[in-house]
Amino acid sequence: MVSQTERVPLFFGVNEISGSIVKIGRRHGLCADRHLATMPVSKGVPYLSFAIKTYWEYQMTISSRWSLTVAVVALTAGLAGPAFSAATPEQVTAALTKLLSEDKGATFTLGEPTQSDAGVVYNNVSIKSSDGGETKVGVLTFSNPTVEGDTLSADSILAENLTGTDKGDTFTASSLELTAPVFTGKEEGNRMDAVSITGISMSQDGKAPVTIDSANLDLSDFAADVPHAIDISVEGIEVDPAAVDAGGQLATQLKAMGYDKLTLGFYGSGSLDEASGDLALNEITIAGTDLGTITVAGTFGGLTTDVIKELKQPNPPQDALGKVTLKQASVYYGDASLAGRIIAEQAKQMGQEPAAFVSQITGALPLLLSAIGNQPFQDKLSQGLTTFLKDPKNLTITAKPANPIALMEILATSQTAPQTLPDVLKADVVVNQPETEDDETGEDTDAN
Repeated sequence: MVSQTERVPLFFGVNEISGSIVKIGRRHGLCADRHLATMPVSKGVPYLSFAIKTYWEYQMTISSRWSLTVAVVALTAGLAGPAFSAATPEQVTAALTKLLSEDKGATFTLGEPTQSDAGVVYNNVSIKSSDGGETKVGVLTFSNPTVEGDTLSADSILAENLTGTDKGDTFTASSLELTAPVFTGKEEGNRMDAVSITGISMSQDGKAPVTIDSANLDLSDFAADVPHAIDISVEGIEVDPAAVDAGGQLATQLKAMGYDKLTLGFYGSGSLDEASGDLALNEITIAGTDLGTITVAGTFGGLTTDVIKELKQPNPPQDALGKVTLKQASVYYGDASLAGRIIAEQAKQMGQEPAAFVSQITGALPLLLSAIGNQPFQDKLSQGLTTFLKDPKNLTITAKPANPIALMEILATSQTAPQTLPDVLKADVVVNQPETEDDETGEDTDAN
């Protein structure tokens, strides 16, 4: 099994950077974000657990318990390995029972397996956790399963008609499929190539459900059974604002702008080159129908094997984060009517026409931005925002320092001389650039 502290190297880079900023920043009295933390991977299901946490815990904030629910389901299925002879249903059951028994707090019912053209099939699987939660799987299929020692493997594992209940919360999914996963029952050798979940619904007691068409995780560029490249997509997220807004104020504001529901998508991809130490964050994107698209991208340097080992320590050396550098970064927003709706609603509340409201806001921008303390950048940002507000299309802020700059230096500068950051980072603002499929942000063209 993968230990509680082991992490996928690609995301270890991001998580350990943030966690070390907190630890080292506090040590020097810097106001680092107290909520930054590393993301431990759930024991025994490293890759699926990350996918569930990425979206369900950090994006939708529904219930972190569901990551455990799906992880337990994955434990019954997340297994693959070298090409041995096909295992019998009895062999699969024995190996599966041994793996499930490692979770001392859970009880499970597998039922009598059958052999079919699809593989070894279990019906009406039930898993109960020690705190009273229960997960049921209608059909669990192991395609071409094999057993070799403690390793249970299959070409693919498909769980259909999943239902989970826990303290009033409900989770359902049409299917959960794992492609070429591995479970060895040991610290090393565990892997899977992909995870796909469809027909997801999550709800809290008395509230409308959040539904998701599909969630997919693809892992590649393996070294020693650990992926160094990842792609994740969560599509068709249907949200009733009232279901996730306890106070109701946000839901009221959204309804006033014409949003009775939100349809969202989440996408991310990146890769780690251990030889060069470069972590390429290709994109972290949140897109909303009739809302807009936000994309964050960047490249970090210095994440060599030795530096990663240093950052793994409970108290990283003071100079560890100083070895990690920012090479370039960008934040892109592409509007799909959200900006116009906000402007129209704000103008309505002030009894103005939208054009008059925009003129008033843009006229005040020089004063509002004076707190930055960097006149050339203030002028550039003011001009860019004025162009965008008058005709909302897209806006990108980029950082391309002349030379890679240590993250600790950026953190320290933000506390001691924040007005110099735009110059240190060579920050730029580009607005309303033509969209292309390969270069969505239009970073290379000056909008001003």
